Amino acid sequence: MMLPARGWMRFALVCLVTVAGPWDTHRARAQNFPGPWNNLTAGGILPLPPPPPQGSLGKVIFANAKWLVVQDEQGRQFPVAADAIQQFLIRWPATAADLSPSILVEAIGPEQAAMVIRTNHIDLFAGSDQTLVQPGYASVLPIQRPVTAIDPTFQRNINGFDVAAQNTLYSWVYPVSTGENGIPGQMHAVGNAVMLNPLRLGVPGNNFVTVFPADPGGIAITQVTRGSPSFAKKGDVAFLTPVQGRSMGEKSLNLSQLVLYKQIRRDQYAP
Repeated sequence: MMLPARGWMRFALVCLVTVAGPWDTHRARAQNFPGPWNNLTAGGILPLPPPPPQGSLGKVIFANAKWLVVQDEQGRQFPVAADAIQQFLIRWPATAADLSPSILVEAIGPEQAAMVIRTNHIDLFAGSDQTLVQPGYASVLPIQRPVTAIDPTFQRNINGFDVAAQNTLYSWVYPVSTGENGIPGQMHAVGNAVMLNPLRLGVPGNNFVTVFPADPGGIAITQVTRGSPSFAKKGDVAFLTPVQGRSMGEKSLNLSQLVLYKQIRRDQYAP
């Protein structure tokens, strides 16, 4: 059956509503419990935090300056209009040779000691793309929320008698790495690469954060830039994060973020 240009697009959107529910509707109830929970450390009843944004990986099968068509692993195809993407980012392969004091580096990982972290990935930001991040450092939980006085990590450190109660909170609300006991402390740091071996990031306050590999395989490096559908090529991988509550438009998905993964370096790209 041959469909006109608008017909195939509406047909794809109908399929998305009826088939591609996992992006917006199909959530495990255990991970979306609507009622309150008893936060013993806070001494009161607090609502669960909102569920994390859901997204999906797909492969670009068509792209021009105004449109993308992405196909998922099940073969379903979804049109995405350029003006329906709130933030379009691109990850380009990079190496340690790209590190310099003029480059901003973002790293996050378990905090081994004061101002020392381990990670298996860092992102680089150059030129005008440096406005995507802000230099600084902060201790955070795995969900990238700053540590607070009622945080389970804090409570565990000062009060060993509530360990059993705190363990009841460990799930998607406070996710932990497999095999780790309790919530590991983490640090998020953004700064200039002032030293390469070991990697040290200059951060505000005339200080620095040392970054070590999390495993013997070393640290993977990507450069993050802003982009648009015109950067996409057939075969590129894209991660789509829909706008919560209104992911469907009349002709296109509505995305809060699209991250395009390129196989070539940024300086090798030719429009």
